[in-house]
Amino acid sequence: MTGPVVAVVAAFEPDGELLEVVERALAQCDSAIVVDDGSPSRSAAAERGVREVLDACAVAGATVIEQPRNQGIACALNTGIREARRLGGRYVLTLDQDTHIESGYVTKALNHLTLAGSVGVEAAMVSPSLINDDVAPFWFADKGLTLAFEPIQSGLLIPCTVFDTIGLFEEDLFIDCVETEFYLRARAHGMSALVVPGTRIRHRLGRTASWEPPWPLRPILLRGRGSGATIEFTEHPPSRNYYISRNRLVLYRRYARAEPLWCVVSIAKDTLIRGRAMLIGTQRPARIRLSVAGVRAALAGDTGKIPDGLVRRRGHPRSVGGSA
Repeated sequence: MTGPVVAVVAAFEPDGELLEVVERALAQCDSAIVVDDGSPSRSAAAERGVREVLDACAVAGATVIEQPRNQGIACALNTGIREARRLGGRYVLTLDQDTHIESGYVTKALNHLTLAGSVGVEAAMVSPSLINDDVAPFWFADKGLTLAFEPIQSGLLIPCTVFDTIGLFEEDLFIDCVETEFYLRARAHGMSALVVPGTRIRHRLGRTASWEPPWPLRPILLRGRGSGATIEFTEHPPSRNYYISRNRLVLYRRYARAEPLWCVVSIAKDTLIRGRAMLIGTQRPARIRLSVAGVRAALAGDTGKIPDGLVRRRGHPRSVGGSA
């Protein structure tokens, strides 16, 4: 199973790290496409500004596509995929602007797709076994091959024939759960998502926050770590709560019958992650307000970008990033 592999990198207000991501991708792929999703700072003259970074990516050999406005990660990925296919790509590697693939990643992924085909497993995508130092979520095995459980978008290698069968990413979701919907749609078509053993990506999953428990809880939660110790966890900008609440509820309603186990596990995971942020994270009132607004939007059938009135002065989330 061979053919041109094209990396598609979705970007929004990127910094110099994007160039490193592109260079790593070009070292393993036949070509790379960067899709800037309408970064407002593209015309900024500041040192290391977005314009400079995008130009540097072009000099490095990437095709740079500049969206006229912020349309979400699904639209950015679809734009890149269409261009990749126009260039003759047979496989697409989807990356975020902060995703670093390790040496040999693409070769291992291609070999795993070949192995899957040889044992009669139709794979819609393959994904890394490690994200940073954490084991990527997985569940059962099919003919000895480990099945991924809701793989994140960063590091997916997808045969282009899959897009002919199930379509592109769903742009109405805008951001969050975009890859999850694609994964569930592939499963509905009888296709699998596989974990590639021995592969790793480096990728930021939100920002690190810390919380110092009140003194009555310290002996239980800190377990004798002493005064000044804190609990560290990862959180996203408050506006992401809107997208996560809305889009996950959309998917629960859509796939409850076909994917009951996924729904149960997803609800438990989401309750833990977002519930923790709403209890001990930063900007807690905004997180609660936007989560409720997301539920209302899902029930009303609203899609697309978050309404400007909900964002207020909190600022808008990046249009690219992994699903929570």
